[in-house]
Amino acid sequence: MHATDSTVSQGSPLLAAPHRTLFFAGLASLLAASAWWGLHLVARSTGTPVFALALQPAPIWAHAYLMLFAVFPTMFFGFLFTVFPRWMNGPLVTRAEYVATASLLATGTLLWLAGTFAGTALLLLACLATGAGLLFGTASLFRVLLAAPQVVSHAVVVLIGLCVQCVALAGFAYGLAESNDFALHFAVRASLWGGLLPVFFAVCHRMVPFFSQGAIPGYVPWRPTWILVAVVGLAYLRLLLGTAGALAALPFVDAAAFLLTAWCALRWTSLHARGNPLLWTLYAGFAWLPIALLLQTVRDGAFALTGAWTLGRAPIHALGMGFFGGMLVAMVTRVTMGHSGRPLRMDRVTLACFVALQLGAASRVLSEVVTAPAAAQWFLLGSVALWLGAVAVWVGRVGGIYLAPRIDGKPG
Repeated sequence: MHATDSTVSQGSPLLAAPHRTLFFAGLASLLAASAWWGLHLVARSTGTPVFALALQPAPIWAHAYLMLFAVFPTMFFGFLFTVFPRWMNGPLVTRAEYVATASLLATGTLLWLAGTFAGTALLLLACLATGAGLLFGTASLFRVLLAAPQVVSHAVVVLIGLCVQCVALAGFAYGLAESNDFALHFAVRASLWGGLLPVFFAVCHRMVPFFSQGAIPGYVPWRPTWILVAVVGLAYLRLLLGTAGALAALPFVDAAAFLLTAWCALRWTSLHARGNPLLWTLYAGFAWLPIALLLQTVRDGAFALTGAWTLGRAPIHALGMGFFGGMLVAMVTRVTMGHSGRPLRMDRVTLACFVALQLGAASRVLSEVVTAPAAAQWFLLGSVALWLGAVAVWVGRVGGIYLAPRIDGKPG
C-alpha cells in the first residue's frame, strides 16, 4: 500500500493513524517530563525539600535524557510516520510498526521516571527500551525509503539524523553506566547538533514553504537543496570540532549557520500570514533557530577571546524550548487539525498556549543572561510557570482529539 492509498481504521481511534498514537504518547511524556523538571527547578530555587532533590543521576542529566531521547523523538516519529511516505510516494508505515515504536518509547519514559528513584539498573533498562524504540522507528522509515519509487534529500537527512540519535543514546547509556561525564556530554551534544537539529531543520525546510504555499495565494516556495546540505553540514562540523576540542573554530561555524538560518527565516516568512496563526506560529517557532545560533556565536566567541564562558545555558534553551518546543507545538497542532477533519485554524486557547510557551522560552533565556541573582530566579520561576501552564492546557486541548474519530467520518 502506498501513500496515496487510504486505510480503513478499525478499533480504537487512538490506533487509527501513526500521528494519533505517537502524538498522544509524546504529549503524555512531555507533560510528565515538564512537571518533573519544574518541581526540581522550584525546589532548587526556593530550597523547598521536594522529591526532586534526591534524584539520581544528577538532575541535569535526567532532564536532558527525558527531553532529548523521550519527548522529542516520540513526537517527531508521529510526524515522520505521517509525512515520510508522502514525500516519496512510498508505502505507509504499518500499524504494527507505529504501535511498537510508541510502546517502546513510552516504556522507556516510564522506566526512566521510575529509575530516578530506584537507581541505575532501571535507568539502563529505560535506555534499552528507548533505544529499541528509536531503532525500530528508524528501521521502519528505512523500509519506506527502500521501497519508495523516488528518494528525496529531506528523507536522507532525517534518516542520518535518526542514526546519530541512536548513537547518542548509546553514548548516554555508556556514560550513565560508567559514570563517565565525557560520554554524557558527548551524547547530549551529538543528540542536539547531530540528531535533533538536522531532523527538525529538514522538516522545516520541507514543510514550512509547503504549508505557506497552501495557505497564501501566489506564495512561491523557496527551499534550495544546497541550503539544507549547508546548514546540516555545519551542524555536524560543529559537533566534530567540539568533540575534538577545536573550540576556537566554533564561532565561525556558529556565525555561518546563523546567517543561513536567518536568511531562511526571512525568505520563508510572509506578511500575508498575519491573520493565520496556524501559519505564523511556524514562522515564530523557526525564528528561534537563528536566535539560538546567534547566542551560541556570542558564547563561543567570548570563550575564544577571553577563555570565559558567558550566557550560561541561554543558547541551549533558545534552541530546545524556543525552536524545538515552538516548532513542535506549531507542527503538531497543524497536523492534528488537518488529519482530524477539523478546519485548518488555530483557536484562541491554543494560540495563547503557543504565546505562553514563547514567553516561557524567553524568560528561561533571560534567566541565564541577567546578572542580578534575584532577577534570574524570578525569570526562572516565571519560565517554569509559563511552560507548565501552557503545556498542561495544550495537552488537554489536543490530547482528546486523538481519542475520537475524525469528525468528517473519514478513516485515519
